[in-house]
Amino acid sequence: MAPSMPPSPPLRLVRAAVFSAVCVILTSLGHLVASGQPMAPWAIGLGFAGVLGFALVLAGHERSLATITGGLLLGQFALHALFVAGHAHHAGHQAVVQDGGTGPEMMAVHLLAAVASAWWLRRGERRAWWLARLAAHLLAVPFSLVFSVLGPPVRGVAAAPPAPPIAPPVSNVLRYVLVLRGPPVRSPALGCG
Repeated sequence: MAPSMPPSPPLRLVRAAVFSAVCVILTSLGHLVASGQPMAPWAIGLGFAGVLGFALVLAGHERSLATITGGLLLGQFALHALFVAGHAHHAGHQAVVQDGGTGPEMMAVHLLAAVASAWWLRRGERRAWWLARLAAHLLAVPFSLVFSVLGPPVRGVAAAPPAPPIAPPVSNVLRYVLVLRGPPVRSPALGCG
């Protein structure tokens, strides 16, 4: 995964609000289908505020599928408990209230909703961060062109004159070396030849 840029506060709020809306809408629709009764507005509002607060903490960086799935599972089951308590005020919803609404079907629906929405949100998350990195890159190109044309920044202090070139050091180490390479020289004293 590429390094992520910390988003600005408005972007964090938008990301957290989308996450919270997905959690609350899916859970309240599920409870509406299961009970046949609409959710209490205070329960929806309280659920959205709670999930939004949790999501704001996590919205600072690009998140993995596992983190998003875990957050959605936690959100789904916390909202489920809140919405069951909200349904307790309705007399017609006694079946879900009596067993706490924790039957295997209800758990399976919440699990399925969390996994499906996590997959969907992760795809959106990757695309949104890709677009943010692309926009940052595209915005940086004109600035780098401008600065390359203008050259280095001008300072207020006069520049010092350039130093004179330094001559390479002279070495006397190899001054009197003889090169003795090549075939041997004929010497008449040795009888070579």
